[in-house]
Amino acid sequence: MLKVEGLKKNFHRLEVLKGIDFVIRQGQVVGIIGASGSGKSTLLRCLNLLEIPNAGHFSFGDLSFDMTRVKKQEIMAVRRSTAMVFQQFNLFKYKTALENVMEGLVVVQKKPVPQARAEAEYYLRTVGLTDRMAHYPSQLSGGEQQRVAIARAMALKPAVILFDEPTSALDPEMVGEVLRVIQNLARAGNTLIIVSHEMSFIYEIADHVIFIDNGIILEEGSPREIFVDPREARTKQFLSRFSVFNDFTI
Repeated sequence: MLKVEGLKKNFHRLEVLKGIDFVIRQGQVVGIIGASGSGKSTLLRCLNLLEIPNAGHFSFGDLSFDMTRVKKQEIMAVRRSTAMVFQQFNLFKYKTALENVMEGLVVVQKKPVPQARAEAEYYLRTVGLTDRMAHYPSQLSGGEQQRVAIARAMALKPAVILFDEPTSALDPEMVGEVLRVIQNLARAGNTLIIVSHEMSFIYEIADHVIFIDNGIILEEGSPREIFVDPREARTKQFLSRFSVFNDFTI
C-alpha cells in the first residue's frame, strides 16, 4: 500500500533522516518509537509531504514518484489520502468542535454543508463528544480537543491516519480516553502510523514496530520481537528507561 525507499531529510547541515526504507500494508497498525530528536516526527511530516525530502522514492496506491521532484498534484493526492493528528491538536480556536470537523469536508472535499454537518456529527458521536459539538476549543479539555482532532481526521476517510505523539500534550488522566479512541480505530481495520512514547500502548496495539535511532531504522519487527527480544544493544538501552520494559521481558 505504502512504500518508502531511501528517504532522506536535511535541515540546512543537520541530517535528520539518513535513508529510511519500509513498507506498510493496508489495515496495518505501525508503531514508531525512538528517543527525542531521532527523526520520528520528521518522518511523519515527510510521509504527508508537509516536509519535502532531500531524497527518496514514494509509492502509495497508484502514485509513484521521486520525492525530490514531487508535483503539486501529487502532493494534493497524498494529502487527500492521509490525515495527520498533531501533538497540539491544531484546532481553529474560533470554530466549534462541529465546525472544526466540518471544515475539511466543506473546504477541501467540497461537500454540501448539510451533508458535511451530518458526517461531522456522526464522527463526533463516534469519539464520544455528542454533548460537546457546540463548544469551542477553549471550552474543551485537552483530551476532548484531541478527540475532536481525531474525529476531523476520521471524517476525511483517509487511507492512512498519521498520529504524531497524540498524547504528549495531555494531562495523565486524559491520556486513556484518547488511547481508547485510537484503539477503536485499529480494531475497525484502519491503517494507522503512530509515533508515541506510550510504550505499553504501542506493544498492545501495533502489528509492526519500527525503532528509529539517529535518523535510521535500527530495528523493526513484531511488538514481541522489539519489546521482548530486541537484537540491538541500543534498542535494549532505549527500552530500559521505561518501567514497562521489565513487564515485556518477563
